[in-house]
Amino acid sequence: MLMVVAALVLAGCAQAGGDSSATGLAGAMAEVAESGPASQAFLYNDLAHWRDLGLTPGEEAEGPWLEVAAFSLGAFGVPERRDPVGGDLSGADRAISIGIPPDTVRLDGGFDAAAVRDGLVAAGGAPRRLGEHEVITRVEDVTATSENGLLVQTSIDDPFGNVVVTGSVIAASPFASSVRDVLGGSPTMAGKDGYLALAACLGDVAAAFIVDPQEVGSGPGVRLQGVGLRRPASVTDRPVSVVCVLPEAAEHAAVRGDFTTRFTPRGKNHLGKPFGDHAEEIVHDEVEFEDLTVLRATVRHTAATSASVFLRTLAPEDYRVVGPS
Repeated sequence: MLMVVAALVLAGCAQAGGDSSATGLAGAMAEVAESGPASQAFLYNDLAHWRDLGLTPGEEAEGPWLEVAAFSLGAFGVPERRDPVGGDLSGADRAISIGIPPDTVRLDGGFDAAAVRDGLVAAGGAPRRLGEHEVITRVEDVTATSENGLLVQTSIDDPFGNVVVTGSVIAASPFASSVRDVLGGSPTMAGKDGYLALAACLGDVAAAFIVDPQEVGSGPGVRLQGVGLRRPASVTDRPVSVVCVLPEAAEHAAVRGDFTTRFTPRGKNHLGKPFGDHAEEIVHDEVEFEDLTVLRATVRHTAATSASVFLRTLAPEDYRVVGPS
């Protein structure tokens, strides 16, 4: 069962046409190589937008936006894990993470590369070449519990086992191949079938989580699922989530029927909890992108619901009928 229990963040009002700018979701897809981890899960967060609204990782915020700034940061969102390697997030403008769990993280922005590199070497890291990049690798037997309000994960893998740092990028992963992929290459995730359609469907979101259910053995008939948080103008805005579902061609009618009838305020998730506990209104429509039709639900949260709730909890089995009903 795929429980999207990697807890994450979002909201606002924007036209539902698509965010295809180089700084949006589609632009982020174009900067990450297509790979196994990225195909499992692709997470995006516009950290600069949250900073402009006064939200920064590790600082509390009132209302539904409490967790938003830590979405997709993984171990970078945990000060006791991040600080020894000098991972200052004040200059980070964007976060991308890949995989399940999403433990390969890329931060784009402005960084003191020398300070981070020196911190990694002082912590036992050794420089080596990985293609065109210098990677600082350290071998550390750790049992790390990353708990930043969004992602809870226990692992023996060092989240900073392989780090690439420049003046504009920090990328870290337990795995050298994954840190290489998150830094780019050809083909990219933007070229992978269906991903730009999901980006167009989600529209102008400040954070997003795209998962391929088939990669993790969940959601028969669902080719891709994306959950995003519309970009808010203010932290006083009511969060609005967007859920986009791209069915397999042969299952399109069946998935549409399940999605539109089950994912409603009166519908219940696979645990028997009403979606209406968190959704004041759910409006369904469809988005055409080239030769694909993506199913979309726009969700206005209830006043007491956190911005990240559908990112954290929505899985294909919540709306897809599997077996006898």
